Amino acid sequence: MSALLIGLVAATVLLGYLAGPFLVRLRRLAEHPGALVACWAGLLLGTVTVTAALTAIALLVPPTPGHGLLEWMHNCLPHHSPVAFILGGLTSLVLMVACGTRLAQGLPRLRRAVRRRREHRSMLHLVAREDRRNTDVLLLDHPLPVAYCLPSRWRPIVVSTGAQTRLTGLQLQAVLAHERAHLRQRHHALLLFLDLAHTLLPWLPTVRLAKATLPMLLEMSADDAAARRWGRRTLADALRQVASTPGLAGALAAAGGGEGMLSRRLTRLETPASTGTPNHARRALIWAVAAGTAAIPVITAAATLSSLAGVC
Repeated sequence: MSALLIGLVAATVLLGYLAGPFLVRLRRLAEHPGALVACWAGLLLGTVTVTAALTAIALLVPPTPGHGLLEWMHNCLPHHSPVAFILGGLTSLVLMVACGTRLAQGLPRLRRAVRRRREHRSMLHLVAREDRRNTDVLLLDHPLPVAYCLPSRWRPIVVSTGAQTRLTGLQLQAVLAHERAHLRQRHHALLLFLDLAHTLLPWLPTVRLAKATLPMLLEMSADDAAARRWGRRTLADALRQVASTPGLAGALAAAGGGEGMLSRRLTRLETPASTGTPNHARRALIWAVAAGTAAIPVITAAATLSSLAGVC
């Protein structure tokens, strides 16, 4: 139990405080946003897991009142002194209030984002029409050239008639490939998880850096997927023509992120030196690191929690 608990604390420090700043400094991966997205996703999952496990252990190990839920309470708690029981109870109460407050802030926010996305989809059913040439596209009659996607089983990509008029055939296909990459790589779900993690754990450097870094990396990752098929110049020219949509929870726009983010993306697309891709060995190593940062904390947390049964 003690070794597992020490490992859990070490994993919390490593993932929550050290891994995020270290990942930001990895310049070699700067031109491979897909790899960085995988690493950040693993870091987030691992950080949230070990933090939740430490909180659960703080509430469950003796002499806190949470220890020995049900029959364990009768057999275990009387063996601890009244002073330890009072201190443990106060600590548990503080932790429960803090966790409850964070959950009360985070879960309603997540529900609101999902509800706004659902309401937006309902509105689109009334004002948009099906695109006969693309089975996953809804056409919105509007002169402003916009293109964005919302996760849905039915036509998740929305394109305005203004975008169809302004873009060439190749440019339109590049924009659609960008949006399809967002959907295929589940970027919407990752953004929702990131928002929830930041609401619950805003003081951890890894979570703060992920909040500032991931949106740009997701756009760059989708850019790379579209550029591999339709060309970097074609995509860059298309992004200049497509306007950024207003901030909508759950929506990812081709030109989203504001002028600053769009400018950085265009500069990257127009820089020939940024065309390299990781070799197979490096890609395998990146995915192994991403999987390890997610799996190892989960296994450690599960083993630590399961060992609580033998504490007494």
